[in-house]
Amino acid sequence: MKTQMRFQKYLVLAVLIVAALSFVYALSFCGSTIYQYGTLYDSLNDKEYVDGAKALFEASQKYNDVLLWLSIVFILVVVLNFVMASNKRRNYYVTNYISVILTAVSAIAFAAVLIWIVIDTYSLFVTIDVEAAEFELELTSIELKYSTINFIMGYIVAAISVISAGLMIFNLVWKVKLMQGEKKLLAASPVQSEQVTAEEGV
Repeated sequence: MKTQMRFQKYLVLAVLIVAALSFVYALSFCGSTIYQYGTLYDSLNDKEYVDGAKALFEASQKYNDVLLWLSIVFILVVVLNFVMASNKRRNYYVTNYISVILTAVSAIAFAAVLIWIVIDTYSLFVTIDVEAAEFELELTSIELKYSTINFIMGYIVAAISVISAGLMIFNLVWKVKLMQGEKKLLAASPVQSEQVTAEEGV
């Protein structure tokens, strides 16, 4: 049980870091080349300097808001584990099951939506003529720095989120099996029952 409790302690902290990473990614989603392409659309005058710039700008802005809200929810759900002491409790109660399952669901939901957003945004991104965009930006003395790092990082963050969800479920199953084992020991031996009770008090 001690090994599992140590594991869950560091796991919940690691998942919180993953949730924070998702928030940072959401903030940077519209950066790099996506941002430069976005400047080729004048939203005030509804003027598009390069074909596809408007569609990319509007989609990336909308998706950025979605990612921000989802990442905030992800963080709050992970924090719930600290509130319910799911990171250090020896025996889990209903609230602990709820917080752990919600965390796994939030991580998977964020990853699924992120992958969909990355795929859709990239499909708009590649329709823009790089040479035309480079020419228009040079007129304003801006050098085009072509990069697809936003999309690559999106898949990486999504993968990490799915892994964190899997580990949370793994930890929950591990915890349940150990709790069931302890209950059998308590029922079989009064002496061992006293020992386990003493350990819980430590």
